[in-house]
Amino acid sequence: MRFSKKYLFYFIASCVFTSTSVFAETQCRLDTKQGIGALGRIEPRSRVIKVSHNAGPEGARVAQLFFQEADSVQAGEKLAVLSDHVKRKAEVQAAGTRIKVLEAQRAVEQVALTFNKKEHLRHQSLELGAVSISLVDEKRLAYEQSLADLKRLSAEITRAQAEQKIAEAELDNTLITAPITGTVVKIFARQGERIGDNGLLQIADLSQLDVVAEVYESELPQVKIGQTGCITATGFKRSYRAQVRELGFLVRKNDLNDTDPLADRDNRIIEVRLTLEPEAVADLQHQIFRQVKVRIVP
Repeated sequence: MRFSKKYLFYFIASCVFTSTSVFAETQCRLDTKQGIGALGRIEPRSRVIKVSHNAGPEGARVAQLFFQEADSVQAGEKLAVLSDHVKRKAEVQAAGTRIKVLEAQRAVEQVALTFNKKEHLRHQSLELGAVSISLVDEKRLAYEQSLADLKRLSAEITRAQAEQKIAEAELDNTLITAPITGTVVKIFARQGERIGDNGLLQIADLSQLDVVAEVYESELPQVKIGQTGCITATGFKRSYRAQVRELGFLVRKNDLNDTDPLADRDNRIIEVRLTLEPEAVADLQHQIFRQVKVRIVP
C-alpha cells in the first residue's frame, strides 16, 4: 500500500502528539485571566505521616533510633526501639516458660489419670468380698481427682497462652516501624528523649508531589478532573505544570491567606489536588508545605 507524503506527515504528527504527556501539551501561563486562581501548598501525594507510639497516655522514651532526617526507609522497616523493650521481651519469655512448665505438669497428670482410671475400673469389677468398700472408694476418688487436676491444668495453660499473646502485643508496641516507603522529613524525639504530642517523626513519599489548591466554593463547579494548572511562587526559577486529580468533599474556612491586605480572610473553600509534573519533584521536594499560586485553566 502506498501513502501520499501529506498523509504520512499527518500520521507521524499524530503519533508524536499522542505520545506526549499531558504536562508537555499544556503551556504554563500565569499572565492570563482565564480559568481559576487560588492559593495552594506543596504536599507529597502520600501526605506527611506522623509516626508515634502505642504506649498509652504515660508516653514512652526512645532507647534506639535507627534513622536520621533525609534517610530513605522501606515500609515495615524498624525505625526505633522504646525504653521498655527489654522488660516486655522478658515478660514474653517468662510467659513462654510458664506454658512449658504447665504442659509438662499436664503430661504427668495424663499418665496418672490413665493409671487411676485403670485401677478404678479394676476394683469396681471385683466382688465386694474380695476387696473392701473403702478401697474401691479410694480408687474412685483418685481417678476423679486426676480428672479435675487435668482440667485445671488445661485451663491454666489456656490462660497462660492468652497472657503470652498480651505480652507479645505489648512487646510489639515497643518497636516502631515505617508505615510506608519514603523519606524521614522530620524527627521530633531522639535517643533518650520522651515522645511527645508531635510523635516520633514524620515520613513522606517524596517521589510524587501534589499541589493542594484552596478553591472558593463558588468556583468549584468550574473545576473538572483532568484540567491543567500552572504553579508558581516567589523565588521559583520557573513555573510548573500540574493536572487536577482529586476534588475535595469538605467545605471549610481557608487556611492560606493572600498577602493582599484587602483579601477576604473568611472565604469558604474546597481543597483540589493537582499532580505536579515529574520535573518539579527534584526542585520542590525540599519545600513541602510551601505556599504557591495556582491557576487552573479549562
